[in-house]
Amino acid sequence: MSARRRIVRSRRGGFDLRLPSEERQLLERLPGQLDRLLDAVDDGGERPEALKRLFPVAYARDPQAEAAYAGIMGSELMEHHRESLAVLAQTAASNHLSDDEADAWLAALNDLRLVVGTSLGVAEEPPDEISEDDPLYPDWVCYSYLSFLQGELVEVLSGLLPPPLAGADDEVPEDPWGDLPGGLRWDGTERPEGSPWTES
Repeated sequence: MSARRRIVRSRRGGFDLRLPSEERQLLERLPGQLDRLLDAVDDGGERPEALKRLFPVAYARDPQAEAAYAGIMGSELMEHHRESLAVLAQTAASNHLSDDEADAWLAALNDLRLVVGTSLGVAEEPPDEISEDDPLYPDWVCYSYLSFLQGELVEVLSGLLPPPLAGADDEVPEDPWGDLPGGLRWDGTERPEGSPWTES
């Protein structure tokens, strides 16, 4: 992957894109492929395994609550995914992105990366080396590219954030969900003792 930055902050606001033509073609094509997978969900078909990380389960131990949650939030998540993918496809050939378009790119790149990674069975980090003889080699290259571009966009967007307040990280509270003995959470799973969410 070339060291040349592909996304830079523009002096006129927004972001300038410096993408080679083959990368632009890939970014125009990938959203349509994911859209076709999303069509199956919209049509009431069984959700492909590759999409499981785009529609996370909220109530793993309560099928009824999960069905109700999916009914309420599913259409909103679907709309968000589709809108972000549409912006990516429509602006892949552009040389400049507005702030809103950059946010949509970040969401779409994340969606695409999650789907490709799930299809490849990526858990934490991909293997150090992938053989070109591997039939999934093109998918691994695509996954690596999406990870690279998403990381570059996150870095550019992070540069717009204000600096942290002095001492803000000095005292970080312990994770109340770290241990599981005692009590129940609102979804029926065990709640740790001393949790701030414990009902009195």
